[in-house]
Amino acid sequence: MSVRKIIALLAVSLTAVAGVPLYAGMASAAGQGRGAVTMTVQSGTLDVLAAPCGGRPLVVDLANSGSEGAYVDVFITPERPLVTSHDVISTYVPPNDNVVVRAQVSAPLGSAGGTHDVSLRLGPRGQRQQAAVTVTPKPSGPGANLALGGPVNASSTHGNFNVCGGVDGNTNSEDWSTRTGWNDGTRVAFPDTYTVEFGGPQPVDRIVLYTLDSARYSAARYGLRDFDVQVLGSGGEWTTVSSVRGNTAGRREFTPDPVVSTTSVRIVALASNSGDYSRIIELEVYQDS
Repeated sequence: MSVRKIIALLAVSLTAVAGVPLYAGMASAAGQGRGAVTMTVQSGTLDVLAAPCGGRPLVVDLANSGSEGAYVDVFITPERPLVTSHDVISTYVPPNDNVVVRAQVSAPLGSAGGTHDVSLRLGPRGQRQQAAVTVTPKPSGPGANLALGGPVNASSTHGNFNVCGGVDGNTNSEDWSTRTGWNDGTRVAFPDTYTVEFGGPQPVDRIVLYTLDSARYSAARYGLRDFDVQVLGSGGEWTTVSSVRGNTAGRREFTPDPVVSTTSVRIVALASNSGDYSRIIELEVYQDS
């Protein structure tokens, strides 16, 4: 197998997704194989949060209406301050079939708000398409969810999940494992930790934790049972502001008294009701005043 084919197949395995609404923006892949390949780029404007976990996928559908397979390249050029996970995606599109690929679009922490373009080109001589991306600065100040978009880290993360899943703004347990949520990667081994950082001291008035609690996976069977809520002190020590034991609820809210100033908040998971994994849907940290 050629090096080119290996790279193409890897690109497909890493980026293939399904079920994303698309719009028709056509570009020819003439000259790249003998198949008649067209490109369809995701509709609408992508909303990106300027934070480590604030990126969104730009989805591209490659359809081959020809009788022979084709190797194609999708060249991706983001406008600053945007960053994309791929500069080029090389893949093989079978005859009379399609392949869906994606590139993650993000903006660095501290980026100003605004709308910018990502340029896509199918093949070296193909037509170009533009995807608009709106950048929103990470929230701060009174009323802000300081945890939204991270940065965040965990003691471990299961291979089917993303560490960012617990700070992506989605609190719906029905989206568990498909669109949101964090799951640790060490089965029946506790404790597990999930930590969000602020980059500097922030006053924390309220902390909200969502653990798994859906119609299929109730908190009483799959959610966190025993856990501590901790804040990082100025001397580098962790202080517990709340200890929960025997939990069966999907949502728990904590109000430090007095209000604390901290650079990080973490959840220390000591046990789950299922006894196997720690599961967090969302961690929110608020400055209310």
